[in-house]
Amino acid sequence: MNKDEKKLYNSFIQHIQNLKYDEDIKTFHYTFCEKVKLLPKETNIKIALINIPCGGFGDIVCCKVFSDYLKKWYPKMKVSIFTVAINKFKSLGISTKDLIELKAIKDYGDGGECELFSNLKFKKKPGKYDIIIVVPMIDQQFSVKKLQKLIPYATIYNSFAVSEYNGDYGPYAFPIGVGKDQLGLLLTDMKIKKHDFIKAPYALAYTAGHDRGLGGVTHTNTCLLSFIEMICKKYNQYKNLQLIIPSWFCSDSEKEISLLNSPQLKSRYNKIVKKYFSQSYLVMKDNKTMNLFDTEKGKNTFILRGDILPKPRAEFISLIKYSLPDVLLTGDQSVTDGISYSTMNKRIWYQISPWKMDLAHELSKAIPNKYLDNFRTSCGTLKGIHVNLNNKNLMKQNDFRKKGKVRMDAILKFYSMLNHPIVKILTECIQHSRYKDTTLQKFKKQIELKYKL
Repeated sequence: MNKDEKKLYNSFIQHIQNLKYDEDIKTFHYTFCEKVKLLPKETNIKIALINIPCGGFGDIVCCKVFSDYLKKWYPKMKVSIFTVAINKFKSLGISTKDLIELKAIKDYGDGGECELFSNLKFKKKPGKYDIIIVVPMIDQQFSVKKLQKLIPYATIYNSFAVSEYNGDYGPYAFPIGVGKDQLGLLLTDMKIKKHDFIKAPYALAYTAGHDRGLGGVTHTNTCLLSFIEMICKKYNQYKNLQLIIPSWFCSDSEKEISLLNSPQLKSRYNKIVKKYFSQSYLVMKDNKTMNLFDTEKGKNTFILRGDILPKPRAEFISLIKYSLPDVLLTGDQSVTDGISYSTMNKRIWYQISPWKMDLAHELSKAIPNKYLDNFRTSCGTLKGIHVNLNNKNLMKQNDFRKKGKVRMDAILKFYSMLNHPIVKILTECIQHSRYKDTTLQKFKKQIELKYKL
C-alpha cells in the first residue's frame, strides 16, 4: 500500500467511525469528499434528471432550476431531463434536445404525472447515463430498488434524489428547504422586466382554492380574508387600492366557494372591507365588473382584480416584485420566487398546507416572523402590520447555489473514485452489511488480505 492509498484507507476508517447511526453508512458518500477538490475532467459526464411532476408547474420549475444550476456549475457536463411532462418543459423554453420522454405503461388519465417508476417506460430508450437524480422526489421515500424498474443500472452510488422543500421522506442526497440539515432554497436571478398589467399601488395574493384540498374549505377562505383585512387596514390611505386575487376567488365553478356563488363569503368580505373603504368592486375577465358594496361616502375604493392571473412565471414574478411590501403566496416555488426577486423587506405571507408545516416553521425562525408558524396567522394578521422584516439573512444562509454545489461536488468526486481498488472493496462491504461496525470489520479484513498488512 503506497502513501496515497494509506491516506485514503485511513480517511475511510475515520469517517465510518464518526458515523452516528448504522443507516448513515448507506449515505456517507454524499459528504465524504466535501473537502476534496473536484477536477474539471471529473465533471465531463452525462447526468439524467428524472422529473415526474404531480400537478401544476412547481415540480417542473424545480427541475428546470436544478438543471440550470448544473449547466452553470459544470460546463463540460451533459444534462438531460427524463419526464412525462414534455410540453410543460417546452413551455418554459427547454430545448427538445435536452428532453427525453417517459410514458405511463398503464394510462390512468393523468398523462403519466404522479406515477411510480414501475409504471413508466421510455418512449425511445436512451443511452446509459453516469448519474441519475430524481428532481424532486414527491410524497415517498427514494428507493434505488424501485428506480431499477425504470433504470436497471441504478445503484446507491449513481442515483440520488432531491427532496421537496423540507421533505418528510428522507434521507435525500439533496434535502432542499430551510433549517438544520437542509441545503437551502432554489434561488434564481433572472432579469425580470417591469410589467404593465396593473398600475401601482396594488397588492398580490396567490393562494390555492378548494378543489386543491389545501387546508380545507374554511381555512382557504379565512386565509385570503385575513390577508385582505391586514392590507386594508395597513394601506387604506390610498384613494384606490387594488388587490390581484387568485382566479378561484371569483370563479363560477361548482367546485369553488367564491364571491360569485357564495353569499356568505361575499357578506364576510364586505363586513371586513367596509371598515376601511367606502366602496369595492370586482374586475373579472373580459372587463366584466361586479359591484360588491357602495356606502356612497365616496372616500376611497378597494378593487379586486380577478382578470390578471394566471401568468407565465417571469410575468408572475414581475407582479410580485413591484407589488406593495406584503404579498400572500402558496406553493414552494412561488414563495422562493417571492424571496428571490422582492426587496429585502418584502413581507412574505404563506398559505400553509398540512404537509408543509415544517417549511412554515423554519421560515418563521429564519426571517424571522413568528406569525408564519401558525396557520391562523400565516396568511397575514393585524398583529403583524408593524413587524419589521429583512430577508437578507434568510437568503444568505439558505442559498442552494452555495450549499448544493458543495454536495454535488462531493458526489461527483466520489463517483470518479468508484474504480479505485480501495473504494471498490469498501462499496462491496457496504453492500453486504447492515451495520456500520460490521462494515468496518469487513473492510479492514479485506484490505489486510489484499495488501498483506
